[in-house]
Amino acid sequence: MTRVGIPRTVFAGAGAFLLTLAALLRFYVYESVLVLPLEQGRTYRMVALDADYFDTGTLTSHTGVPLVSTTTLSGDAGAGTADTAVWVEFTSLTTATGDRIDYHERRTAFDRRTGMAVDCCESYVDEDPDARQSGLAFRLPFRAEPRSYPMYDTTLRLAVPLRYERQEQINGLRTYRYTYTAGPVKIEDFPEQFPGKVLGLPAWRAIGVSRYAQVTRTLWVEPESGLTVKVAERHRQGLRTPDGIERRESLRADLVMSEEDVDARVSDVRAFTRWVLVVRDLLPAVFLAAGLLLVLWGLRPRRPSRAPEPAGAGPGPAGLTEPADVFMERVWPPKPAGAGPERERG
Repeated sequence: MTRVGIPRTVFAGAGAFLLTLAALLRFYVYESVLVLPLEQGRTYRMVALDADYFDTGTLTSHTGVPLVSTTTLSGDAGAGTADTAVWVEFTSLTTATGDRIDYHERRTAFDRRTGMAVDCCESYVDEDPDARQSGLAFRLPFRAEPRSYPMYDTTLRLAVPLRYERQEQINGLRTYRYTYTAGPVKIEDFPEQFPGKVLGLPAWRAIGVSRYAQVTRTLWVEPESGLTVKVAERHRQGLRTPDGIERRESLRADLVMSEEDVDARVSDVRAFTRWVLVVRDLLPAVFLAAGLLLVLWGLRPRRPSRAPEPAGAGPGPAGLTEPADVFMERVWPPKPAGAGPERERG
């Protein structure tokens, strides 16, 4: 039965295919998905357990109260393109009973690879459609580096340098810690005049004031994904009279992301890093090793084949090799027993 073998060119071709697939996964598939999504739907909360604020509506002070900052992100997929995404952010600062103290809203377009704000797509900050947003819009890009980035601050309405500080562990996850401090910056003029007695001035006076804000923001970012796993913000605001003197502190709050939201962010990062391990590292390595083995097997030189022996050839007596017909003529027919040269008679 004739046995048919697989041509070695088939092995070489299969190996070349696996090598190509490994390169595609590592340098094309992985790189092509490193873009920020058009869709977005996320809410996170930060809590200050011991905060102070001055209610400008009732002209009353509140000290040592808990405050909650709730931020919701949603994506406008229809306004985005292959290069640009558009997200809308709502941030509300409230008391534990739901009374609103501060509110900010913005619509921002940004580059899907760098995360930098782009001036387009009907962007706005609060009620100002002419606000120019620049720097990082919402988060750091994929493969964040240990360096400074410009980041837009919604409260101050300007881009400030977000500085890299050090590496830290958050729930067992390696992160880069970034921070910035900016202000005081004037963020609001009150049209009505405040009574002097609430500003530490003579009771008979009434005077206009402006609100100034200072913000310190700290982000813990997993560098491969660029995802922020924890946020802490320190807000301090004060009311100043036209002479530039601060007359009353209007807000003091040290906000930290809730543990539940930190755990959820860490879970998102771990899911991303598992995907990276498979698509960028594991599968390309397996395909590379298998492809190299198949290519080497298909291209290795063949062993030289032995020339066929003449028909009838075989081993002769005492291991000597001679043609079979010569051997038979020499030994056939057999001689009778005792035949041979006559012995000399003595």
